[in-house]
Amino acid sequence: MVLDNDAIACKPSVEHPVAIVLGSGLGHLAGLVKPVRRIDYHDIQGFPEDAVPVAGHSFEATVGTIAGVPVVVYPGRAHLYQGYSALEVTALVRHAQRLGCRTVVFACATGAIPQMAQTGLGLICDHLNLTGANPLVGWNESEPELALVESGFVSMDKVYTPYLQQVARDVAAEQSIALGEGVLAGVLGPSFETPAEVAALRVLGASYVGVSTVCEAIMAHALGMRVLGLTLAANYAGEAGVSHQSVLAVAGSYADEFERLVCGILGRLQINT
Repeated sequence: MVLDNDAIACKPSVEHPVAIVLGSGLGHLAGLVKPVRRIDYHDIQGFPEDAVPVAGHSFEATVGTIAGVPVVVYPGRAHLYQGYSALEVTALVRHAQRLGCRTVVFACATGAIPQMAQTGLGLICDHLNLTGANPLVGWNESEPELALVESGFVSMDKVYTPYLQQVARDVAAEQSIALGEGVLAGVLGPSFETPAEVAALRVLGASYVGVSTVCEAIMAHALGMRVLGLTLAANYAGEAGVSHQSVLAVAGSYADEFERLVCGILGRLQINT
């Protein structure tokens, strides 16, 4: 088998575990980890000291293995809408890079844009940064890891690694898991979208809309990490009656499929490389 550079770089090992950052209602995946050690988020350099997890998130990372594959799992995140900066909400990414992670999986709950995507599991192929923030602002005045970035003018071509996207598609097909795909529009939040905003996002070509992942993906890409973006579209954007609790409930109903998908991807990385 001929291996491309992305395939080689994505190979998990003890020195280069796979980082997995989980969003609302998806933290149950951390329960699959055979732990070696745990890390309180407040001990992570750059993570906001006063941050409190919103419902469906936990602030304790687990280093260990899932089905024998070395991982670092972060079962929650801080958000821009909580008042934190783009640099603060990407502290987990820089921590993963310090631990040697070369591949990172971002998972988030989103809303599906009607006519552009269906609810359920989805693959993020690109994004629109509509948050008004960027973690590379002040890049040369911040944390040591950003010394790896020559300037803030980082190309955003192929932020989401094509090789990892294909691995996710293949695993979903093998396991008969419905997996949509499309562009994620990252917004500030925390309020849900108005009908006019949903219509505008549709015109812009967005398939999903959410309040995380985009800044993290920018940081990971700038640091040279391979990125896979997964989402659970728990509702249609703009529909009436949506709440954070309803999002968590829908996320729970996809727990089995989500865990099978991620475990399958990890196993494929281990075998194929």
